[in-house]
Amino acid sequence: MWTRRYLICLMLALTTLTALAAPRTFPANVKRGALSSSVYPQIVIDGQIQRLSPGAKIMGPQNTIVMPSTLMNNVYTVNYTVDNQGFIDKVWILTNEELAQTQ
Repeated sequence: MWTRRYLICLMLALTTLTALAAPRTFPANVKRGALSSSVYPQIVIDGQIQRLSPGAKIMGPQNTIVMPSTLMNNVYTVNYTVDNQGFIDKVWILTNEELAQTQ
């Protein structure tokens, strides 16, 4: 009986790991830049102060949400999108593999 449970758990774990390994896709209007943190809701991209939209999401290399306050004192290469009002609405901190890809 325990062997069956073990196999089911193993299969579920393997299925989850494959889903996590799926490459991220970025929208066609994505831009690339160097992000450094500022006082929320502002961020600095390529040396220019930008403002995050009210519902902005910053995704880390593992595709998990990153809080803006954790970005202090570092510079990240990111892909980002701008909404219709000129605010940054989505940011993806890139992995080494994603850095090697062209936009």
